[in-house]
Amino acid sequence: PRPRDSRVASALHLIMFRLWRLWLGSVLIIFAWWYNGYTRVGSIEERTIAGWRRQLGDYLHHNRSKQVYRRVAVGLNSNIDLIVSGTELLKDLNATGGSQVEHDVLESVQHLQEMFEHRMARCAAAERGFADQNGFREIVERAQQLNNKQYFVGGNAALVGLNMASNSDVQVLLGGPVGHQLQGLLLPNIVVPGGCKQESDEVHLILEYKPGDTWGSATAFCSNRFIFSHDIGNSNLLAMESFFTSIKSFGPDLIVLSGLHLLEKLDESVWQGKVKELITHLTAVSTHIPIHLELASTASLELLSTLSREVFPRVTSVGLNDQELLSLSRASQGPHHSVDEGAGPLEVGVVGDQLYWILNTFGAGSSKFPSSRLTRVHFHSFTFHFIAIIRDTWKNSMTAVGTAARMAAIQACDSIEIKANEVELKIPQAFLKSVEDETLRQNPLVYNPSVPVSQWSRGQVEMFMSPVLICRKPIKTVGLGDAISATGLQHSLMVS
Repeated sequence: PRPRDSRVASALHLIMFRLWRLWLGSVLIIFAWWYNGYTRVGSIEERTIAGWRRQLGDYLHHNRSKQVYRRVAVGLNSNIDLIVSGTELLKDLNATGGSQVEHDVLESVQHLQEMFEHRMARCAAAERGFADQNGFREIVERAQQLNNKQYFVGGNAALVGLNMASNSDVQVLLGGPVGHQLQGLLLPNIVVPGGCKQESDEVHLILEYKPGDTWGSATAFCSNRFIFSHDIGNSNLLAMESFFTSIKSFGPDLIVLSGLHLLEKLDESVWQGKVKELITHLTAVSTHIPIHLELASTASLELLSTLSREVFPRVTSVGLNDQELLSLSRASQGPHHSVDEGAGPLEVGVVGDQLYWILNTFGAGSSKFPSSRLTRVHFHSFTFHFIAIIRDTWKNSMTAVGTAARMAAIQACDSIEIKANEVELKIPQAFLKSVEDETLRQNPLVYNPSVPVSQWSRGQVEMFMSPVLICRKPIKTVGLGDAISATGLQHSLMVS
């Protein structure tokens, strides 16, 4: 062709290419706008709720019909919870704030207000014993005279049992001290062994606080509670013998244990004997029956260290929160044991390292405990939950952690369904999966609300993590950890 025609053809090709690129760019922009609108409509809370619904599927709509366990034995603590405003009760007791002090045991009202202020400033739940029986009785009487008070089923075992028994198809054996008032609050499908029944109930005082509450120099930035008691029956595990005797005829397909933290109120020689007695009972349980141990707040690192060495290897699952995880790590010199409890929520990577350490140190196949049964740990905090398992030992862990995290918002807000405007997401938008493991540390995870439950592995340990949608104005926080663990267990199937 002639040069002029060649130049014209080249110009036409260039124009067509630019038009094509413009058209393609427009299509991509329209597609991105459509996709972005389709997948990112609404707040991140709305998208997380929708993501749970898609990811967890039928379990959100038919979770009761998916019940894994039908006969559940729970022990060893139960009581009546008397719930009041912490600041209101302390004012009524003429206490004065201004000093934050950590106490292992409460000896007076002054100790009580110091401990309450110390924990409220950090928004950290705690439970302590009150040494003086008469002094505690007087405080209970003052609490009973307050206008705003509530009585509920209390004790970790009783609360787990109540959650399980909310499905009428589930039969629950409750092994804990049960008096007349508590018996009247239990559901009809909860059976109490005769040896566990008594005339009067143990009473635990629950001092609640909410964001903005002040005491002394402390201002609460979240809702939480401080628990104290003078508890004889639960501290001595008086229901243990009757509970394990009744298990033989009850025939459970799941056993849940709690209340061991109350042993710290006894002399060390006494609680050591109680732990040995518990080990004897656990050894007699068939290995085909999963046993879950739910921890609770304790100031005794010696007790925690003993439980991790002696009891962990004889159960299949452990449940705990952020404070209990840090205390456990301190007690046994685990990873990140120097992390400051008052520095705010634990990082995802720190928790991942600590859960890996628990299973790698105390779990099945570990070098220190080669005959250990422990294969699962369920961690729960205000901002996120974890379930860590040894590979191929449990089924449904993704569903279990997501459903439990979702339930936390429902119970805290005391609603049937989660409403996006009543909750908030506080998990980081990107986070490390591990601080210690170099490979995981180099691959941070970016949170995707369309797939809220994340999963990764470290060696033989599989991690499942879900965010929590925090209730902006919580109504019900007492027993939340027990309800979380119970929900997680309801959807977790141990592989025989």
